[in-house]
Amino acid sequence: MALRPRFSVDRLDDVPPSEADFQITRKAGPFEVMTHLFHELGIQSNILVAARYSHAGSAHLTPTNISRALEKVVWDHPALSTIGISQPSEKKPGNHQLWEARIPSISLADCVSFIDICSGVKDPDLSQVFENAHNEWLDTKRTTKPWWFLVIVNAQYAVFIYHHSIGDGLSGYTFHRSLLSALNAEEGSEPILECKTDFSKPLTPSPLDQISDKLSWPHVIYTFLFWQLIRFLINQKYFLFSNADYAKTYPTVAKPLPVEEKTTTHVKTLRVKQEEMGKILDACHHHNTSFTALLHTLIQITLATDIYPKAHIGFSRVAVNIRPFLKEGSGKDEFNNAASQYSRQQFLGKYRAAGKGLSKHDQSSQYGLDVRQFWKVASSYKRDMNDFIWKRRTALQDFLTGKLLGEDEEEIGTFYGLGLYQNNGFLISNIGAFEPKDDMTHGGWSITDVGFSAGQIRAALGDAGIVFNVASVKGGDCLVIATYEKGVLEGKMVVKVLEALMARLRLLT
Repeated sequence: MALRPRFSVDRLDDVPPSEADFQITRKAGPFEVMTHLFHELGIQSNILVAARYSHAGSAHLTPTNISRALEKVVWDHPALSTIGISQPSEKKPGNHQLWEARIPSISLADCVSFIDICSGVKDPDLSQVFENAHNEWLDTKRTTKPWWFLVIVNAQYAVFIYHHSIGDGLSGYTFHRSLLSALNAEEGSEPILECKTDFSKPLTPSPLDQISDKLSWPHVIYTFLFWQLIRFLINQKYFLFSNADYAKTYPTVAKPLPVEEKTTTHVKTLRVKQEEMGKILDACHHHNTSFTALLHTLIQITLATDIYPKAHIGFSRVAVNIRPFLKEGSGKDEFNNAASQYSRQQFLGKYRAAGKGLSKHDQSSQYGLDVRQFWKVASSYKRDMNDFIWKRRTALQDFLTGKLLGEDEEEIGTFYGLGLYQNNGFLISNIGAFEPKDDMTHGGWSITDVGFSAGQIRAALGDAGIVFNVASVKGGDCLVIATYEKGVLEGKMVVKVLEALMARLRLLT
């Protein structure tokens, strides 16, 4: 099964785009500039959040109800009409600065497609849908097109694909909360071909301007020196993903790479069924830990025991939502880039010991687990993560270092130090359980399944390992999307990791 390029099947009736003027609103922040450059230089394509829409009756997603719902969603969210415009720098002649601009209307022919795949099969192969989506790059050159795309699969799944500069993973939930609410309130019978935008609504304030903490220079210096020393003193063969095969070069504003060398993302999926997920969450509560800490511990055990038995140190990162720390707040119904990270460097001995223990063993596979040791390690990780985020507020310090990136595209586009901090690690990005709006009209529509995924960042600048993107519906299945860069890791190794995770997960229930 494959999707056609540009998702061009059964599009809404084409309407010639009008070359309407855009309205420049403000300078883009450093994270928006960086993600813009990631896209323009072929380093990272996009992120996406998909949802399965179910109706109490027999209704399906159609051009009419989707277009009419989008009319309200676009009107309510300024980020959906935001694009980036590169202008001459105000600081240095010859340099460029990115500005955020709004377009006055959006032709849905530019950003909505309906496709049918796997005829006769209820659920499509989401891994293939996501992979194709990540390897289609948005058209950011035309100033009449928005920086997002919506693909309706089998009249049931809505896959929202968007440029990272307009929002993070949780912003995808914002979109689906709004789309679900609009569908439930929709009563029209004629499709909408163009959505107007509301220029009177301001963009969400930049998170960097909403943090009361001040950047700590001792934290910046310590972090830099720590990573320099660990890279210098320890042979890479003792790290995870020591066999990752990738060029150490990467494109910059000064030295872009050819178009054909853009990053290619591969996708594998792991689905934890509703019944198993309920038991796992109960066990996490009993052991004073979280599903994210549980997943992190299982991944470290699997990598240390089954994939890299000679590795000594494991690098890991967990995405952290910093919205609760912002002065004016940024709720569930706003687009934003408000994600930091919890980064750890850990000796793998305790994880390997837990993986080789035989207090429980999957008789159909080779995977064992010392359950008592597992819960001890997972609970400790959760306590350390809480301390990092809430007491020491180090996640805010890591986020505030974005102020050091600069303003001009040429400054930010050197990408200095990204590989130093991230290579040889894995990332967990868990956007939690989807919940609809509290005040939503009950029109029969509900979301019964969700999935979240981010296009892989070029290995020289990213983790060079596996990224685990996690999303679920409250009381439903949990979908873990594992992404990796083409040619960097072997697909069969990623599949083995997911198989081991599922086998050990079942030993905990």
